[in-house]
Amino acid sequence: MPCAVWEGEQANNPSSFSSWDEYDVDVTQYFMPSYETVTIDSTDNVKLSAWWMENNPQAKTVVVIHGLTSSKYSNGVLLASGILYKNGFNVLAMDMRDHGDSTCEDGYYSAGQKESDDSASVIDWLVEEKNISANNIGIYGQSLGALTTLQTGAKTQNFAAIALHDPPVDFGTLVREEMEYQGFPPVLYTPVNHYARIFKGENLTEVTPEIALSRGNKQPILVFNGLLDKRVLAHHTDDLIKLANNNGIEITTYRYDDMGHVESLWGYNDEFGEAIVTFFNNNLGS
Repeated sequence: MPCAVWEGEQANNPSSFSSWDEYDVDVTQYFMPSYETVTIDSTDNVKLSAWWMENNPQAKTVVVIHGLTSSKYSNGVLLASGILYKNGFNVLAMDMRDHGDSTCEDGYYSAGQKESDDSASVIDWLVEEKNISANNIGIYGQSLGALTTLQTGAKTQNFAAIALHDPPVDFGTLVREEMEYQGFPPVLYTPVNHYARIFKGENLTEVTPEIALSRGNKQPILVFNGLLDKRVLAHHTDDLIKLANNNGIEITTYRYDDMGHVESLWGYNDEFGEAIVTFFNNNLGS
């Protein structure tokens, strides 16, 4: 639900968080006992809540962004954060607006339109308040956080690389597929999108990954994709590969035929850790 932390994750924080029972991952090795809760200004008078885990003021830094209805309290967000932190990175795990402890603006989601204002505000805060250079900053996003990550380049260029977990790419297609998944006729997408424009003043496709990538600095992309994902179908990653190739952007993919939505973080935990650490080490600070 919007503007709330799921009950099962409310006790989580960087120093102690739960595992996913289906997988034998020892999350205790990734606990981060030293962290700071920070508040960052975004657009529309929104206040963003984030956890700042600092290794070294000059270290390479990764912003971690949760998925729809999730938050920085997510065990998946904290596991990814812990992997990066234990490998020497500074980590900022944020709550987007209408999620977690950030401002509850209206309880609606805007397909990454306003959410990318939030990710851009956080990145610019790292540059302006923490004096971290843009070429030392990366972003890792899960699901809606991955879509938001892809759109961030339309708002700021203060980052050097992005990693994505099961990213939606075409929002219109995603909504139709989600409606079908929920048992609704996908033709309803047109009135839903029209409603958003009239009553919420939102153009849900104003900034798309295609637009953002074409405006960017060709920051390299790493993608993890579960081919059994029923929420964000695998063709979205196919679409992203085409977009990256069309824009001359280096893209690396890890695809798993036995994993569902953002599941490979757990099911292939060792490989995930090695891949994301190597990717950011190779592409930040250069």
